[in-house]
Amino acid sequence: MKKFITLCFLASAVLAQAKVYTLADLVDVVGTMENSYEKNGETITETIGITVDDDNVYTIMLPTGLAADVSGIGFDDNNIILTKKYFTITEGNDLAINEGETLQFAGAAMLEMLGTLTATTATFKPAEGAEGTAQGFRMYGDNADATFTDCIFNKLGINFGSSNGNLVMDGCTFLEHNGKSGNSAVNFTSSCNGNEITNCTFTNCALSGVASGANTGVGIIIKDCEFLHENVVTRLYPHINLTLDSNREIIIDSNKVIGSKQTNRSGGIAISNLLGGTYTGAVYVCNNYVEGNSYGITLTGQGNIYIENNKVIDNKYIASAASGGSGINITCSTEGVLAKAYIKGNLIKDNLWGITAYSVKNGVPIGSVEINAGKGSDPEAEDYNPGGNVFINNGNGGVLYDFYNNTSLDNYAQGNTWNVEVQDEEHIEAVVVHKNDDENLGTLFFMPPAASTVGDLNGDGVVDIADVNICINIILELNNDPELKELADLNGDGVVDVADVNAIINIILAN
Repeated sequence: MKKFITLCFLASAVLAQAKVYTLADLVDVVGTMENSYEKNGETITETIGITVDDDNVYTIMLPTGLAADVSGIGFDDNNIILTKKYFTITEGNDLAINEGETLQFAGAAMLEMLGTLTATTATFKPAEGAEGTAQGFRMYGDNADATFTDCIFNKLGINFGSSNGNLVMDGCTFLEHNGKSGNSAVNFTSSCNGNEITNCTFTNCALSGVASGANTGVGIIIKDCEFLHENVVTRLYPHINLTLDSNREIIIDSNKVIGSKQTNRSGGIAISNLLGGTYTGAVYVCNNYVEGNSYGITLTGQGNIYIENNKVIDNKYIASAASGGSGINITCSTEGVLAKAYIKGNLIKDNLWGITAYSVKNGVPIGSVEINAGKGSDPEAEDYNPGGNVFINNGNGGVLYDFYNNTSLDNYAQGNTWNVEVQDEEHIEAVVVHKNDDENLGTLFFMPPAASTVGDLNGDGVVDIADVNICINIILELNNDPELKELADLNGDGVVDVADVNAIINIILAN
């Protein structure tokens, strides 16, 4: 097969030193080339390089069919290189994309930065016909950094593999990531610290929104973002899918994580340590709203996670309850390894399971799970936890499961409000599975429950006839306060009716 390259345009300027490029600079320096080769007796000619049109739209052309032996095409002093896979700006050189500029990616183009990339209010998208092939950005220099502010990524993503640099994104929008730059719109392929993703929106990604590889731990803050209807295929990819490593801290705070409510196995927030490495840091998953996924929040493997003040609702969209559907799940399947979870103040509602914990398989301990979902005997103790978790309507197969304990250690879930009208041991026992008769399993200590606020609609600290009257007024539509309606729906069936009035009366009588 005959292959050759014809140079169409190449600026004669010599790039004498490292510099900060703009897209306009790249057009002037690089221009375009034609890459021609024969395939099946036909001569195919493709254009590679970078152009700009009359509307100031820049296009990187790196066709899918670039000839196999075309590599190392240098430009002057090799500050900029074209290879089969990448359009590369080499280490020590930076790129600043200016406000309002648009950069298109043709073929299977990916822009690789080994230096620093900054972009503000820019748009990145595939060129016509490249929606399913164009990739976006690759940050692979050891010291590469990237900062994106208020940018739009249409079908494209970021592959971040810098070990000493960091990625900072604020106010960016990712639309329909095509899965070609990695398994997530923002894909970490090298362990690193100092990453921040804030105020960003991820909509209808092919797989995950933000993820790292199984052997790639990242230190990151993900805050005030929206992950909407992720995972448009039927593979098990959560919206946020991060790996633990060393002492790197992960903070996932105040995000909306909303699934499509279809049985496509897309998950909510997943933290894992699948390779058994030692993790001495902490993970904080706090103040998030997680709804409509196959599961809510999970930790798999050795780690230390704080799950606080989240609303984990209606995560049940999976073919079988044996495969998922937990609001919160902590699993450790590595012998001699401990997973620890501190769980406080969460609303856990309408999932197939409330909290599940697994470290025993086929009757054999295969790891250790230590859960503190409420440990209130000593307020001065280091592990004190007031609990405050509220369980509503978690169950499957006609049975309620607020807490399913399948662990070898004693665990605690005190100070919580369980999905029973009377908060006493006899009734709570019906919604907690902890198998005290199995010698391989520890005990779950769930008494005492929360000091009852269930049914206290007026917030005066007492459940009495005044709360009954408020409930009746809601039924009669004399009071339409949405927060009161939620409080008054004691049985979690979505309707305030006479059953809820009876539940309040039963609480009064029990007291």
